[in-house]
This record gives sequence, structure tokens and C-alpha cells, in this order.
Amino acid sequence: MSGAYNGVAIPADGKKIGYAGGKYSIPDNPIIPFIEGDGTGRDIWKASLRVFNAAVEKAYKGKRRVAWYEVFAGEKAKAKFDTWLPDETVDAIREFRVAAHDACGRRNSFPQRRPAPDS
Repeated sequence: MSGAYNGVAIPADGKKIGYAGGKYSIPDNPIIPFIEGDGTGRDIWKASLRVFNAAVEKAYKGKRRVAWYEVFAGEKAKAKFDTWLPDETVDAIREFRVAAHDACGRRNSFPQRRPAPDS
């Protein structure tokens, strides 16, 4: 396990989600990378984080907690690393097997998809 991705240290109080014999092994304190999102995504993420943490607390009565780990994509990544999706973000998501994210990119930041023609 790398000590950091994109210059952000991996949480020392968390553990990786394991996978062996076709089954996932979820520790009591999984490290879950997150991408904050752009625009209103920052505010939405802060509110969502409180809800996620409260849900885990209630469901597991304090025996489990998530070690959240910020990775970068979208406008924040473009400003910090001059790329929309840094390779180290992808590497971190691969290592930790899961990630949470909010919407990245403003409406006009990425090419628009055209709807499929009716057939």
C-alpha cells in the first residue's frame, strides 16, 4: 500500500477492503476514497458525509466507522494537477476497491452526450 496518493496521506486509522476466494472482506474501519465534486457538490458532500457517518454509527452502534480519504477529480483536480482525473486517483480507487463521489464538472466542462436516435 502506498503511503499517499496525490500528496494526501492515507488515513492511519483505516484498513483496505479485502478480496479473496471470490468474497469481499470489509474491516470495521474501511478506507473509502471520496471525490468531493464541483460546484454545489462541495456543499452536498459535506451534508452527505454527516448522514453517512450517522447511519454507520446507528447501524453498528459505534463498532464500525468509515475512514474517509479524499482523492481528486473534476475542477479541483484540474486546478491542482492540470488534469481532470489524475492517475493517482484511479490508482487509489483500485487499491481501496470502492469510492464515493459527487458530480464533477460544470455543465459545459465536458462534451455533452447526445441522446440516442429513436428507432
